[in-house]
Amino acid sequence: MALREIRDAGFAAQDEQRLQRFNARVPECWSWKPAAVSPSDDPAALRRALHDWQAGRCAVCGFRAIRMVLDHDHETGLVRGLLCRSCNLIEPHDDGLFERYRERPPAKILHLELRYFDSRNGWAQPTSSRQLDNHPAYALAAKLGERLAKDDA
Repeated sequence: MALREIRDAGFAAQDEQRLQRFNARVPECWSWKPAAVSPSDDPAALRRALHDWQAGRCAVCGFRAIRMVLDHDHETGLVRGLLCRSCNLIEPHDDGLFERYRERPPAKILHLELRYFDSRNGWAQPTSSRQLDNHPAYALAAKLGERLAKDDA
């Protein structure tokens, strides 16, 4: 066996051990004291409550970052929590630690249902039938859609 193969096997074993340790963890947000959030229909108030509770910390690794990413579920269009850029890049490709994060993200811990808003694309639309709306504009848009469908028929 060549020296290079031995070295590469050692690196692969170290990477596997690091991954196992990483996946054995639970999201950092699970250890934070849950906050009482006042029920509100105002998305800005709900977003502020999430930001205040996370206090600049990544929900998965706990790292404090200047710019956090607002993570959301593309299937439902709902916000899950704030992640650092590194965790946000890893999240869709990991089934260990991030699977646990997706099961109980900060928004679920705080009992928030907040629709994701992107300044370029507007309000996120669910890609499944599991549609949970917390904004009056969605009810109005649904009624308008029904009316337009009737007019087309």
